Amino acid sequence: MNREDKKNLTRKRIMDSAVELFEERGYLSTSVQMITDRAEVAKGTFFNYFASKEDMILALQSDMLISVIGDKLEGEGPILDRLYEGMIAYVKQYPMFKSTTRAVLQGMFGSAKIGDVQRKRSEKFIEFLTPLLERAQQNGEIAPERPAKQIAGVAVEAYYGVLMLWSLDLDEVPLLDRMQAIFSLFVDGARSGRAPGEAAATTPIPD
Repeated sequence: MNREDKKNLTRKRIMDSAVELFEERGYLSTSVQMITDRAEVAKGTFFNYFASKEDMILALQSDMLISVIGDKLEGEGPILDRLYEGMIAYVKQYPMFKSTTRAVLQGMFGSAKIGDVQRKRSEKFIEFLTPLLERAQQNGEIAPERPAKQIAGVAVEAYYGVLMLWSLDLDEVPLLDRMQAIFSLFVDGARSGRAPGEAAATTPIPD
């Protein structure tokens, strides 16, 4: 096993240990020391990989999201349909509760360092989606008027918007139902060449 493989294995062991403890004790009751004890690594090793607990779980979320969507996109069929299926498959495996999501979002907005890291992860997700959407434009699934990168940005904004509203506990609508509704609109809007929520052009009625 080379050095890079060892680093990846250590990172995965830390993340797996954290998820186990979050399930057993809850996010807020789990400390970094508990995570490193479970993973059998030094506390300093944790900070070689992550800035904080919030940063670690954002990394977990980002890795899972791209992995699950990537698996769906390896199959046959229209790209937009597979992107939708990948997003919904990810939500079904979403690793956090509402309270955990709120705590993570608070950490992200309350720390300039974590916020900067998350912005870079969002950019990575946009970069992942952009060539897929370009292919969808080339095969006629998406109208070519809007840049694929702009459409990818809308998808990422929609994803985080749904997470935020769900975590605020404003109602009892499940996360899966929220994400299905938003990404159905996203797919329909992308196919029509309009951004989700943008009204269709209307023909003026003559006087």
